[in-house]
Amino acid sequence: MRLATSRFIRIRSLGAAALVGALGLALAAGSGQTATAAGYSSTEVIFDTITGNTPTGSVTANATNWKAAQFLTPEEGDNITLASVVLNLASNPLGTSFEVAIYDAAGGGSRPNNKVGQSLLAPQTIVIGNNTFTPSPSFPKLDTSKEYWVVVKGGSSDVLWSTAGPAGVISPSSQTDALTATRRNNGEWNSTEAFRNPYMMTVNAVAVPEPSTWAMGLAGLAFAGVSALRSRRRQG
Repeated sequence: MRLATSRFIRIRSLGAAALVGALGLALAAGSGQTATAAGYSSTEVIFDTITGNTPTGSVTANATNWKAAQFLTPEEGDNITLASVVLNLASNPLGTSFEVAIYDAAGGGSRPNNKVGQSLLAPQTIVIGNNTFTPSPSFPKLDTSKEYWVVVKGGSSDVLWSTAGPAGVISPSSQTDALTATRRNNGEWNSTEAFRNPYMMTVNAVAVPEPSTWAMGLAGLAFAGVSALRSRRRQG
């Protein structure tokens, strides 16, 4: 009898632990936490024109002519947490004050519109090649299935953004209709298809699951825990 009682207590504890764990996952998702091995969404590459490509040239961004590359956020999840933007630069603009920022889109997505949040934080050292720019902790979430732009504004001297040429690969395939754009000193943006000469960048992000997805998981775990508990009680 003592053995059956201790088994019941152990099974009940396991069931409660499962329910508490599931509840923790649901609350974490609701609070906007991101990828961990515990089951949150993981960081993914949502746009890439660096991998598999070799620089064949560059475009120039400065104080009067800005350069921009478009990317589309994925459909999954409730919103998108930007993790980083990697730019391949063909020059080392040391001592140059330049800016890398995210803009939403206007004109049906065809050109940059308004700046989103603060400018991205630059790495401590800018090198010729790949440089990783990161958002501040307070950077706002991005909407799903929406066009955004990475905009590079030059400063006191030119910033050369590497390009992959007409043979450059854009991935994933959902991004092949992306655009690039140049802002002239009159404030007008001119856009063209990115596949003609992709600006080399990678955008990494986290798709935060919708609350309904976590609620379904919580309900499933709760049902499994209760079923296991009832089964053990009958056997005991």
